Order: sequence, then structure tokens, then C-alpha cells
Amino acid sequence: MAQINEEEGSIVARCPECRGGLSTFVWKSERGELGSITRPFKDRHWHDCQISYRLFQCGGCGMGALGVIKFGGDYNYPGKYNRLLRFTPEAKQRLAIPLSVPDGIRNEFSEAERCLENSCFRAAAGLFRSVLDKTMRANGYKTKKEFNLYKQIEAAANDGVITQARKKRAHDEIRVLGNDVLHDDWQEIPEEDVLAAQHYSQRILEDLYDDRTSVLSLLRDAGRVAEEDTVAEQSES
Repeated sequence: MAQINEEEGSIVARCPECRGGLSTFVWKSERGELGSITRPFKDRHWHDCQISYRLFQCGGCGMGALGVIKFGGDYNYPGKYNRLLRFTPEAKQRLAIPLSVPDGIRNEFSEAERCLENSCFRAAAGLFRSVLDKTMRANGYKTKKEFNLYKQIEAAANDGVITQARKKRAHDEIRVLGNDVLHDDWQEIPEEDVLAAQHYSQRILEDLYDDRTSVLSLLRDAGRVAEEDTVAEQSES
């Protein structure tokens, strides 16, 4: 969550363009203030209160952001007794996934995280389910026999590429939550449920792609044709 430096007026927050890394957002450069609208604000506790809608810039990548700050004193920001009311855009903590994860799945995971950051929880839940679905398919589990995601997860656990404990989490935290979005009537989804889907999606990607050579060996022993092997066969033919 974004925090304000009360003396300097800068904001420390996770930057979406810096892959969710913590960064300091400044409100002025060598040329002066980046821009703001400041006006009086009635507050029964503060008699000399202003509210400022203020532009900020990430000190790392230069991305712009907007902060809404209430502060006391005269109109010279940062004033005194300042309070950060709102700051946007702000990333949540983004989870690292193995470099060997295919680009399409990686992009799907990143888009799900962006939805989560913007409180689009239903969209994020659906995309994390899609990450799981595409991951199963990329590892040879989309077959006529195992045509739905439930059977694919069960098969992956039976083959030993994910543990029984991970299988349960894949069902409970990712598949079922995503199914609620895709198939049931509209209802609000708690943020903590989507955070769990994010966490276990990352864990499954780590299971399958962190030591890819070993996993490919398990898949071949089980008669699975992973995406890499399909590409290799097409190249040879």
C-alpha cells in the first residue's frame, strides 16, 4: 500500500511499470512541480486544510501517477499533517515465475495480475483459471479422454508432475473459483480468494517449469506430449 513521506511529500509505492517493485514517486523535478490542483477542504478537525490532486513520477522508470493528499498549513505542499487519500496506478506484489514458462502463459499470468491490481477480481479469477488450463494443455493433458480441466489436474497428479496437495489447491483455489466466474450468476469475489488463485497459479508454474528437464522426463515416461516435443516433431517432419 502506498505510503507518503510526510516531510518530503514523495510517495513510496509499487510501480506497475517496474514489475511491481517498490519505487519512490516524486512530485517535482529540476524544472519545478509536475502539476497539481489544490483547493480548500472543509475538515472539522483541521481549520487550515487543503486537498491536492497532484502528479507524481516514478524515480525508476519515469511513469506518471496521481496522488490525492489532504494537508494542513498554507497552500505550499507538502505542508504539515499530510494524509494520502488515494494513489493510482499502484501495483500489488507481482510474483516471479520461471523463465521457461511459455510466453503466452506468461502474458496471461501478467494480465491476471494487472486485473487484480485494478480490483477487477472476477476478471483476474477467470484469467488465473485460464493460466491453469493453458498450462495443462501445454504439458500434454488436453486429450479426448481428459477433455475437461478437472480430469487434466487429476491426471497431472497421478503422473507425479504435481503433488496431491498441489492438486487439491489447483481444484479449490483456481479451477472452482474460475468456474464460478464463467458459469454461475454474477456475485462479488473477495480479494483474498483471488490472491490465493494467484499464489497457487505461480506455484504450479514453478512445479512444471522451474526444473523443466526433469518434468519433461516425467511427462515422456507418462506418454504425454508436451508443447516442446510437439514443436520438435514438427521441425523434424
